[in-house]
Amino acid sequence: LMRVMMGDLTPAQDALLDRALVAVYEQKGITQDPASFKNEAPLLEDLFKVFLGMETAEGKELAGRLEKYVKGSAAGIFNERSNFNIKNKFTVFGIRDLEENLRPVAMYIVLDYIWNTVRREKKKRILIVDEAWYMMKNKDSGAFLFNFAKRSRKYLLGLTTVTQDVEDFIATNEGRAIITNSSLQIILKQSTAAVDAITKTFALTGGERHFLLGAGVGEGLFFAGQAHVGFKVIASEDEKATIE
Repeated sequence: LMRVMMGDLTPAQDALLDRALVAVYEQKGITQDPASFKNEAPLLEDLFKVFLGMETAEGKELAGRLEKYVKGSAAGIFNERSNFNIKNKFTVFGIRDLEENLRPVAMYIVLDYIWNTVRREKKKRILIVDEAWYMMKNKDSGAFLFNFAKRSRKYLLGLTTVTQDVEDFIATNEGRAIITNSSLQIILKQSTAAVDAITKTFALTGGERHFLLGAGVGEGLFFAGQAHVGFKVIASEDEKATIE
């Protein structure tokens, strides 16, 4: 999470971050002893102060990278303790109103919370990650989502990733791996600029490529293993009434 928030770190900065994290948890009485885990967890502000307390140029630089989350525009979002419990059967995490550069951080935190919930109680669930390309913009958050996809079945979790920017999603190794390892894939109409990359990734035929370029609303390709089928979504009368 710190690398997602702070950006790329040199080996020296990574080691400094590790020392600071150990120190900030020790300040709260939290050690490797599981009995200490019940103690109140530190905030980002505590880590920020540890960096400043190091009185070194690198410590000051890392503190500067965290400053906007502690004192700046994002201070009220990430520098607070959770104040609610999520017990609903259906939950939506909305990040639409966050600044674009904060969305990968928020999605990482949400997915980490979900992953811990999934591991704690093993039962059938479905997780839908909309605008998943935001995770791919950052190497560490992209790798986290990829590991999520690889391990989710072990915990009876079905994962669905949704993105309008397929080209951005498949521009990374992690994004391509998630897509190609998915058991089912649905591709709707694509722009001329994106269809070449999609053709290569999914090994589309010339007819399938042409179909995606000219597809109408609700039309696309459905992939299940080696089977590729064109489809059109038609709403039922009940669905139309609900939408209207």
